[in-house]
Amino acid sequence: MGKISSITIRNYRAVVGIKIRREIELQEDAIASVRTRGLIGDKYISISPGASDRLIPPGGRIRETESAVDLEGLIGQVIHGSAEGGK
Repeated sequence: MGKISSITIRNYRAVVGIKIRREIELQEDAIASVRTRGLIGDKYISISPGASDRLIPPGGRIRETESAVDLEGLIGQVIHGSAEGGK
């Protein structure tokens, strides 16, 4: 559907530029989420469609986002917690 063109930091937040094919229409309330392929796989941006009748214009912004789940950190906590429990 598209690809990431840039990643920058603005006001301590990541700003991701995405080039999306022209024929793809996204509603103004679409949600962008960082996801992971498999347990510890590559990360990608998933875009969930919205229900609005209004579309994001070319060069527009997806304003609704969801933070990524840090699976590697969660797995580390489980392993560390298991090691502590065995002492």
